[in-house]
Amino acid sequence: MGFAFILPTSRRLLAGRDLAAEGRADTAARAAALRHDYERWSRWLLGLVAFVVTIVAGFVATGMVAIIAAFDSISTVDLVVVCAAAIVCVAGGTTLVVLWRSGRVLARAASTGLRAVYGGEDLSPSFWRWARVRLVHGEPRVLARLISGTLALLLAVGGFALVVRDLAAGASLFTLPTLLVAVCSALSGVGQIGGVMRIVQGMSAGDPVYARRHRR
Repeated sequence: MGFAFILPTSRRLLAGRDLAAEGRADTAARAAALRHDYERWSRWLLGLVAFVVTIVAGFVATGMVAIIAAFDSISTVDLVVVCAAAIVCVAGGTTLVVLWRSGRVLARAASTGLRAVYGGEDLSPSFWRWARVRLVHGEPRVLARLISGTLALLLAVGGFALVVRDLAAGASLFTLPTLLVAVCSALSGVGQIGGVMRIVQGMSAGDPVYARRHRR
């Protein structure tokens, strides 16, 4: 079976999202299935590969353009390299966008289900209820996304810092390629961490501390 951005079972669950007509156990099963689909290792690995391909190809394409512009000379080989790198960059970027859009759908639906499940629990003080929301960050599938998202944001910060330095000292051949890498990294990092935060937000409905604060 080939890769699917959203599994067929999740599509069926998304097509019939009537939480009011479901029992608590059905809602919990739906939320768990959607969350599992969102957190699949295959989605994370595809995103990692697509990210690396996008920034490398984008760096090559924009770098070649900068070199051609600086030396005011272009050969057939240069044109072929730029076109090939640009095509690969667009393909990788498109994959990242589709991953983000499908992930947003899954994470939103899972978060809604989790809020419905955990929000209906007894919210009296409990260490387990308090810890459950916080321990989710240590789950391997979630932790991997937090690490890769954080590294992408660090790469973005470093890239933007280099761009600012170049603009202050005078643009170089690496200014445009570095800017592209920084922008892609920032978007990737925000997308990954934002998805995790949606899941955590849904689970936080069962956190007595969170619930007490939002009732005030």
